[in-house]
Amino acid sequence: MYRFDQFELLSDEGELRSGETLLRLQEKPLRLLTALLENPQRLVTREQLRERMWDSNTFVDYELGINVAVKKVRDALGDSADNPRFIQTIAKKGYRFLVPVEVRWPELATATVSPLPPAAAESSAEIDGRPGARQLLRIRWVFALLAAGVLCVFGLWIIKTQAKNHTLPQIHSIAVLPLRDLSPDSGQEYFADGITEEIITNLAQTLPLRVISRTSVMRYKQTSEPIKQIARELGVEAIVEGAVARSGNQVTVTVQLIDATEDRHLWAQKYHRDLGDLLEMEAEVAQQIAGQIDKTLSLQQHVYVKSSRPVDPQVLELYLKGRYFWNKRTDEGFRKAAEYFQQAVELDANYAPAYAGLADCYLFGPPATLPPKGLAVKIKELATRALEIDDSLAEAHATLGLLAQNFELDWAKAEKEYKRAIELNPNYATAHQWYGIELELTGKFDEALQEMKLASELDPLSLIILKDTGEIYYVARKNDRAIEYFRKALEMDPNFVVAHMYLGLVYAQQQEFSSALAELQKARLLQDSPDILSDLGYVYALSGKRQEAEEKLSDLRGMSKQRYVDPICYAIIYAGLGDKERAIEWLEKGYREEGLLVGLKVDPQWDSLRTDSRFSDLLKRVGLAP
Repeated sequence: MYRFDQFELLSDEGELRSGETLLRLQEKPLRLLTALLENPQRLVTREQLRERMWDSNTFVDYELGINVAVKKVRDALGDSADNPRFIQTIAKKGYRFLVPVEVRWPELATATVSPLPPAAAESSAEIDGRPGARQLLRIRWVFALLAAGVLCVFGLWIIKTQAKNHTLPQIHSIAVLPLRDLSPDSGQEYFADGITEEIITNLAQTLPLRVISRTSVMRYKQTSEPIKQIARELGVEAIVEGAVARSGNQVTVTVQLIDATEDRHLWAQKYHRDLGDLLEMEAEVAQQIAGQIDKTLSLQQHVYVKSSRPVDPQVLELYLKGRYFWNKRTDEGFRKAAEYFQQAVELDANYAPAYAGLADCYLFGPPATLPPKGLAVKIKELATRALEIDDSLAEAHATLGLLAQNFELDWAKAEKEYKRAIELNPNYATAHQWYGIELELTGKFDEALQEMKLASELDPLSLIILKDTGEIYYVARKNDRAIEYFRKALEMDPNFVVAHMYLGLVYAQQQEFSSALAELQKARLLQDSPDILSDLGYVYALSGKRQEAEEKLSDLRGMSKQRYVDPICYAIIYAGLGDKERAIEWLEKGYREEGLLVGLKVDPQWDSLRTDSRFSDLLKRVGLAP
């Protein structure tokens, strides 16, 4: 037991405690900390740490491994490299543990063996000169040789067993953790995140196994959780982790492949490249990781890996900044992302990913001033241009599928584009998710849930996939299961707006109107949008509060002066009020303006109109007739 400051380390159990709090360390950080505690206030060189942490047959990037282990120990101790309290870095040499350490050995139940006192030692020496001493010596040598033989056999058995146990495990799923930014210059976070995302995409298209999506792995960006725990939460057998260091146009990337079931390094590699060769390097990383998992890649996979073309470093820089801000999923983030993507295509009119990024900005960006028809034209133009340059972009195919579904009401085309996206990248969770929604909207609930299950396996921490799964149960009138998924999403993020919205709608279907209104009011506090106003008015109407429902209609009219409001929002409130004439009138207006009519077939909000022949006719026109 090592004691220092308020901490205790039980080295055999691998337990670091601060009072009653248990701070678990992985194997390598534990070995490093133990080496430092054994030599308090003395320099421990990096070479000594390397020998302590790895055996001579292990091939890893020791420098990176030591850096990572030191960081994890510092994180556990609450220490800082800039203002060290426990671990001091001695530049280019090693580390020094700064505080005194108390060492205690566990008390043994049996007596311990002590060295012989001088008198006893002399008596022992005298025996060797007595008669029979040589015979006694021979017997001792025989026993020693027998013991050595047994130990040799036992040692060979252990080596053989360990070699058998340390063959490459069966890997069916993998996650790439966010690469750490070790650049000397600050402000390079976007760069490390961009490389992480590209490696994930390349692996997803290269490997015939499950690769976890960016959304889920980014939650572990600043975590100190053990590898085994992360793997358990993501449901994977292997982890890729590493770091990025950039200095000017020079980039160094180090990656390690880890068997997450045993927290054991399988392979590591360091890459040095010019910024202009970054895309080629990212593809090479994916290929080499794939080669470690499966030594043979198909011809098609080789062609994919080698297909990247050189890109102007400035264009690549703009694109990575665009993706960084796009992934923030905020209005301001989308605006900045669009600016960077636009600059990228102005510098290189044939850089397909930037066009796809612009399409995504219009698709998910700030509240639109354009009506759906004008917005759809712009998105389609950008996604189509991306595919003219590079038809292998799964994201652009999925975007065209969503356009065909939501705006063109061309269900066959939507299915074709989703399937093409999944064919190009079976690990693209969003394509499975959107295809699941398309199946839901056409009434194929079982198939929809199957696609959503695949999406969830690829992106297990995605809030929107949880919400969409709950939505399928909601429209299938399985309210208890729907509530289960919406609550699970809210456990992960209490401020997740759409989960509050749909939870309110489920409660409304169960006629629990006070709970429904409470959830929708929470949603409105978080975000003031036409959809939330519409749903609030609908629930007020169902609960008999006509005046409040009318007020929400008035609020929508006021909002329409600042931004586009889909006619469907008005139709929903009139449907709740039982005013079929006005509801149908606004639905027809929505049809003319290409509003979002996709939920007509399945959404419970339209149940009061289903016996009206005009509603049935509208269903036929949008391709959703029974």
